[in-house]
Amino acid sequence: MQAQEKAPEDPTKIATKLGIGYTDEVAISGSLAFGPVTKVNARISENGHWTLGASYLFPFAIVTFSAAKTEFDDDSVQTRYSIGGFVPLTQMGVQTGKWHLFVPFGYSHTESEKSGYDLILNDTIVLEQSSQSGYVGVFGFRPLSETLTLMGSGVVSRGGDDFSGMAISGGLSYHLTAKDTVAVFANYVDNSFGEKRRLGISYRHEF
Repeated sequence: MQAQEKAPEDPTKIATKLGIGYTDEVAISGSLAFGPVTKVNARISENGHWTLGASYLFPFAIVTFSAAKTEFDDDSVQTRYSIGGFVPLTQMGVQTGKWHLFVPFGYSHTESEKSGYDLILNDTIVLEQSSQSGYVGVFGFRPLSETLTLMGSGVVSRGGDDFSGMAISGGLSYHLTAKDTVAVFANYVDNSFGEKRRLGISYRHEF
């Protein structure tokens, strides 16, 4: 997995990158590679939402630990800690043609806070929930030309206390150069804690 040149969309690629994106807010993201198999990943938005993680590339898959904080459309706030990764289907002997397909998998511990109003106390209260869950899905990309690539993914999660969730996304990336990529995307997240829809655009440079 380390020896071959990989596409910018490949989640198992170990590289130093820096990018900027816009959905409903501006966010800066990047990764810093330490040799051929290890990198750290980070993302922060102007409203303080963040993700921080580290990845290690094994011969059969890439494994990542991450922590993230997200606010949903109903003002609930979710903090998630997860360990998981991506397995290329070719590592399982599956031929995928022009598509590059991967299985994302992992385990998450999620904590949520949601503000509400208590009519009896006549005051604002914060409702807290927590859940343990596992997730699995599929992620894929297909080059349409030398510069244009189609992407898509779907993930489902299940956990304790009747927690359930799903996320779907799709997009197109355009390679300005071998090191510079612009992408447009849309995604939808719906789980027991909240719901979020996003349309966005991003730019990424690989060093």
